[in-house]
Amino acid sequence: MQPNGGIHSRNTINRMAEAMRSVGDGCTKEDLLLKGFTERQVYIFGPKATELATIMARAA
Repeated sequence: MQPNGGIHSRNTINRMAEAMRSVGDGCTKEDLLLKGFTERQVYIFGPKATELATIMARAA
């Protein structure tokens, strides 16, 4: 994984943000694990995905 950039990182962040939006408010690490993300992905990409999910929700 490339935590500081790269297409794989951006795709993972986008997928995770979409998963967070699909779960809605109160999305937890366990919710993301059930969606198929690994603990490492949640740790590395979770903060950026949270920011993106918030921006996406406000724009909708």
